[in-house]
Amino acid sequence: MTPTQPDIFLFVSGAGSCVRVPELLQALVAESFHVYSVLTPNVEMVTATAPLMAVPGNHWIHAYRQEPLDRFPFGVLLVAPCTFNTFNKIALGLADNLATAMIADGLGAGLPVVIAPSMNQGLWAHPQTKESLARLQSWGCHIVPPSIDGRRVTMAPLDEIVQAVRQVV
Repeated sequence: MTPTQPDIFLFVSGAGSCVRVPELLQALVAESFHVYSVLTPNVEMVTATAPLMAVPGNHWIHAYRQEPLDRFPFGVLLVAPCTFNTFNKIALGLADNLATAMIADGLGAGLPVVIAPSMNQGLWAHPQTKESLARLQSWGCHIVPPSIDGRRVTMAPLDEIVQAVRQVV
C-alpha cells in the first residue's frame, strides 16, 4: 500500500453481478488499495462466497468486533454491486446488518461513498429508487451509472467503478 492510497471498504450485496466481485477486488488490489470487504446477508443466496474470499490482498470483515472496526470510520466506502434493497436502506438510514451499519456510520462521518447499483429495470424505475438516488446524490455519494440492457440493469463495467474510486480519493 502506498501512503497516498486509502483503505477501501467494499460492501457486496446479493445481486447476480456479485460473481464479478473477485475481478473487482483484483483490480482494486492492483491499484495498491488496501481492501476490506463486507458481505450483506443475502449474498450467500446468490453465489458461493468462497471465490469472493479467495482473492489475495483482500481482508474479510464478518463481525462487529473485528479489526479494523475498532478504528472505523476511515477510508472510502464502495458498495458494489448494490441491490435495490441495499440502495434504499442506505438512503433511508437503515442499519440492520453489519454492512448497512458501517455505511451509515461512514456517511455520518463524511467519508466518500461510491455506489454501483445492480437490479432489474422495474426496480431501477421504482419511485423509491428515484427518491433514493436524488437523496444519495444530495449527500455527496458518487453513483456509478449502471449498464442497462432491456430489463436488466447491472453493475457498471469494472473499470468505471475503479475510476470512480480513484476520483474520490
